[in-house]
This record gives sequence, structure tokens and C-alpha cells, in this order.
Amino acid sequence: MPLDQLELGLCAEVKRVEADDDDTLRLMAMGVCAGRTIELVKQGDPMILRLFGTRIGVSRRLGEKVLVDVCSQELCDPQEPQDAPS
Repeated sequence: MPLDQLELGLCAEVKRVEADDDDTLRLMAMGVCAGRTIELVKQGDPMILRLFGTRIGVSRRLGEKVLVDVCSQELCDPQEPQDAPS
């Protein structure tokens, strides 16, 4: 489903981005790319997403181009990745 149709508070895994090169690069620079787990914090324009422990704003227009699959809540954690043990 497109990211802009994700229900508020749900986590999802980005499956692919179907945008032109400039928009794809813009999303990648913000961390929105295939394999990434994100959470929809606020609907609207811009949508507020949480990933890697921070929140980012993404326009609804860009959100329409990001295809996601909903994660099961127990497996979803859009926080920062755990540091490897030293």
C-alpha cells in the first residue's frame, strides 16, 4: 500500500519507492528507502514519520510514491539500531 494510506500509529517496512530520480534521492537522503522500518506519527501534509529515533516530515505527494507493508507490532521498532557490543 502507499505510505500515505498507512493508518496512524502503525509501523511499516518500505518495500520500494516508485518516484523519479530526484524524489527518490530526496527520500533516500532522509532515510526512507527499501528495507527501512518506519512509523506514521501524524497524518496530513506533511506526514510525520519516525525512523531511527527521529521524526521527519514527508509531503503527501512523496508519500504516495512509497510502497510499504504493515509490520506486526511485536517485530516493529523504528528506533535507532542497537549498537554492536564492543
